[in-house]
Amino acid sequence: MPAHQSGTRGCLLSGRRGLLTKDALNHIIAEKLLNLRNIFILLLLATMAAACAKQGMPSGGPKDSEPPKVLAMKPANASTNFVAKEFYIQFDEYVTVKDAENNILVSPPMAHKPEYRSKGKGLLVRLNDTLRENATYLFQFKGAVVDFNEGNALPSLEYVFSTGSHLDSMMLEGSVVDALSLSPKEEVVSVLLFNNVPMAWNVANDTAGTSTATQPAYATRCDKEGNFQFNYIRPGDYHVVALVDENKDLQVGENEPVGFLNGAVNATPMGDSTDLMPTPRLLLFSPKTEKQRIVSADFKSSGKVQIVAKMPFVAPSFNAGNETLVWSRNAKGDTITIWTSRQKCDSLSLIVRDPSGIDDTLRLRWKAKRRSLATALEEPLLKLNVKSLPFFDSLRLPFSTPLDTAHCRLDSVARIVRLDDSSAAWCDATIDSSSLSAQLPFAFLQGRKYSIDIEAGRFRDIYGNTNDSVHAVFDVTKAEDYGDLHLEVVADSAQGEASYHGPLIIELLNDKGAVLMQRTLHGDGKVHFLHLTAGKYRVRAILDANGNGSWDTGDFFQKRQPEKVVFLEKTIEVRANWEYEEQMNL
Repeated sequence: MPAHQSGTRGCLLSGRRGLLTKDALNHIIAEKLLNLRNIFILLLLATMAAACAKQGMPSGGPKDSEPPKVLAMKPANASTNFVAKEFYIQFDEYVTVKDAENNILVSPPMAHKPEYRSKGKGLLVRLNDTLRENATYLFQFKGAVVDFNEGNALPSLEYVFSTGSHLDSMMLEGSVVDALSLSPKEEVVSVLLFNNVPMAWNVANDTAGTSTATQPAYATRCDKEGNFQFNYIRPGDYHVVALVDENKDLQVGENEPVGFLNGAVNATPMGDSTDLMPTPRLLLFSPKTEKQRIVSADFKSSGKVQIVAKMPFVAPSFNAGNETLVWSRNAKGDTITIWTSRQKCDSLSLIVRDPSGIDDTLRLRWKAKRRSLATALEEPLLKLNVKSLPFFDSLRLPFSTPLDTAHCRLDSVARIVRLDDSSAAWCDATIDSSSLSAQLPFAFLQGRKYSIDIEAGRFRDIYGNTNDSVHAVFDVTKAEDYGDLHLEVVADSAQGEASYHGPLIIELLNDKGAVLMQRTLHGDGKVHFLHLTAGKYRVRAILDANGNGSWDTGDFFQKRQPEKVVFLEKTIEVRANWEYEEQMNL
C-alpha cells in the first residue's frame, strides 16, 4: 500500500518516534489542554487563597502614639566631675530634634550654643562652650525630642551634670502674670536669676555710661500657666527678672516687656515640702518709652482733616492762619477731627501743639483716592439708625458735620408717635456742645414702640447744608431687661497690713477684658454699675497712686513697679431683672 492513501480514517503523520494518525494527535492535544486547564484552575485558586490570606494578615497594628523612651545616657545622668565634650541619650526608636533653639533650655546659659543631632537611635549633644568650674548644668528638653516616624514628642526630659564634686540641689519657683490683667502672657516669657550683687544692666538711659551688661546665673521659661521653676541651683539669694526676650540676648531691652522683684529671693532645697514660704509673683509690664507723636494726618474729604496721635491729646491747639476751624476729639482722646470753614478746602498748612509733646507744622493736601469729591459731599447731614432705645437714655441725633447753631430751628423739631395708641406729640431739640449731635428730651415709656419724623431743613451745618427728612421706628427697652451691680469697696486692712487710702479707679470689664464702665473712689466707698445686659462681668480696682485717673506702667531702669491692680475674685454672671451686691476687699 502506498505510504499516503486517501480514504483511510486519517492521514498518517510521520514523526521522530514513528507515524501518528490524526485522531491520535487530537487525543494528545486534548489531554494537553486538559492539563493546562487544571494548572490554570490551580493557579487561580492559589491566587484567590493568597488574596484571602492577605486580607486576613495584620496591617502593621495601631498607629504609634507613644513618645520615645530613654534607654541610657552616656555619661550617666547626674554625673559629677564632668569633663566630656559631648553626651549621648539613647532611645528605643529613631528620633529627631524639633526647634532646638526654642524647645531646649540650658542653665546656666552658654555663650556658644550646643549642637544637637540624631545618631542611631539617639541624640548626640556636642558642647561648644568652656564649662564653668564647680557648676551644675541642667538641660531641659521641652518637647524637642520627637520620634522619627510619627513625630510623637517627649513632653519633658532633663539631663544634669556637675563640673564639680557634687550637684547643686537648691530650687526657686514662682509665677509671672500681666501687670494689668493678672493673667499669664501668651508670648514666651523668659525668667532670669542674677547673683546677690547689685544688678548692672545695659541701660539705654544711663548717660554716665557706668552700666555694663550682666549675664544671668540661670535662665528658664514660663509654662502656659505662667509658672516657672529653677532646679539644681546653688544656695543663696537671687534677683529675679522676667521678660519677653524678643532678641534672645538674655538682657532687658528698652522696649521689651519686663517684670522684676524689688528684693532678692532665697533659694530653697529641692523637694522640701515643709517650706511654706509664698512663691514670688512677677508683674510683667510694657515700658512707656515711646514719645508722643502724630501717627497720621490727612484729609478725609474736602474740608475735613483727621489727626491721629500715638497717645491721647491733653489740651490741643490749632492754627491755620486765616482759616476758621471747628474740631472734636474722640472718646479715647488720641484722634482729632477738624472741619475748615471752607467746605471745598483741599490744602491746609496747620500748626498743631499739645502739652503731651507735640509741636508740628502739617502741610496737607486733599487727594481723592477711592471716593470722588462729589461722593464725599453727598453724605447726609442727619442719618438716624436707631432700632432699640435704652429706657434710661435720651434719643440723640448724630450729624456728619458741625452745626451752625444760629441757623437751626429747634422748636417742635420732631413729631413722635406712640404706635400702640397712635398718640402723637412734638418735641424740641437741644444741640450738644460739640455741635455734632442733638438730644430730644422726650419721656419715652418703657416697652413701647414709637415712630419719629423730622422734616427737612430743620438743621443747618457750618457749610449751609441742611438735613433731609428723617423717619424711624424703634422700641424702648424695659428696666426688667437689665441687672444692677452694687459694689462695696473696702480699702482698710484687717490683717495688720498697710491700708490704702488714695484714689481708686473701679472698672467693670466684660468677659473679653474690655472696660465697659469706670467709677472713681477715694478709699472705702460704694459704686453702682446699673442697667447691665445679661452676661459675665469682672471688676478691677486700680490703686491710682499718682491720681492721674489712669493706670500707669512701671519702669525697670528706675526700679519702679506698675500701679497695683486688684480683681474681685469671682466672675459675676448678671441676669435680667436681678440686683447683685458684692464686697471687694483690697
